[in-house]
Amino acid sequence: MARITSEQRKHIHEELLNKSKELFTLYGFAKTSIDDIVNACGIAKGSFYTYFSSKEELFYTVLRREENIKEKIISEIMHEPLSAKELLIRFFEKSFKNIEQNPFLQSLYQRGEYERIVKRLPRDLLENHAKEDLDRSLNFIKYLQENGVTEDDPDILIGLFRTTILIPLHRQEIGEPTFSKMIKKMIEYLSEGLTK
Repeated sequence: MARITSEQRKHIHEELLNKSKELFTLYGFAKTSIDDIVNACGIAKGSFYTYFSSKEELFYTVLRREENIKEKIISEIMHEPLSAKELLIRFFEKSFKNIEQNPFLQSLYQRGEYERIVKRLPRDLLENHAKEDLDRSLNFIKYLQENGVTEDDPDILIGLFRTTILIPLHRQEIGEPTFSKMIKKMIEYLSEGLTK
């Protein structure tokens, strides 16, 4: 049997991430089996375990990749010459757009699967994730405070940002045109209030 090259390994790994994301989005985590994933990728089930120890670990990797988009948004904003208020407006607008255009994240939260999946992940994985997320968030908060955001407590800002950027997941519950008007006003009030 021919050995798999590192290029082929990369391709299979990427294929596992892409196909599982599609299946998780369509059917949810619970209804997507490892068999479904390997069949979509055209690989043997045994091969799956050379890349991931479980479906939960694969899911976590897909989720982390999706969350890296947030880091990209923050990095782009930090390189723009904007006032503190404009920084916040840009952050909220880009974050909302990302959530609204991401069917994977929408399905994850709307199905209520996030909490169930997280409970099944290894504790050390979750602790590392929480620490990395906090470190990245604190860097952004520090940058905002150096540029005119007035709230002193980083925990309050992190909590406020996390809560606020998930609001687009409730668009249907709030309904149009109220939702679009409310979002615009909320961004305006938050950005104004945090920079006075």
